[in-house]
Amino acid sequence: MDRTTIAPDEWAKYLEDFSTRNRGRRARFEAFAEDTVTEEDEEAVFEGVSFHGDRFTVQRVIRTAGDQPISDELTGIRGIAVQHDSDGSDNTIEFTDERGDLAILHFESTVDGES
Repeated sequence: MDRTTIAPDEWAKYLEDFSTRNRGRRARFEAFAEDTVTEEDEEAVFEGVSFHGDRFTVQRVIRTAGDQPISDELTGIRGIAVQHDSDGSDNTIEFTDERGDLAILHFESTVDGES
C-alpha cells in the first residue's frame, strides 16, 4: 500500500476532497497512545472531516434505526497521512498529535469489501 503524507498547507483542500470521495463509506477508528491500542467494535458510515485551528472534527453516522451521529474531535494534530489500497482508493487516514499518539480511521476496502 502506498502511504502519502499531507503537507499542513494542503490540509484544508485535501480534507475537503477526501470527504467528498469517501462520504458514505463504512469506517471505524483505531487509536495508538503510548503502550495502549484501542479499536472500535462498531463501524459507522463516514460523513466528513474538517478542521478549524487545531481542532479536527471527524463526522460519522451509525446506521441504526436512529442513525446516531458521531463527532470525534481530535486536537493538537501535527501530521496527516493517507494509505491507499491496491486500486488507489483511500484505505486509512492517520492523524498524529503533538505527543506522537496516532488515531487511524480505517475504511472498508473497495477491493475486497472488508476493512
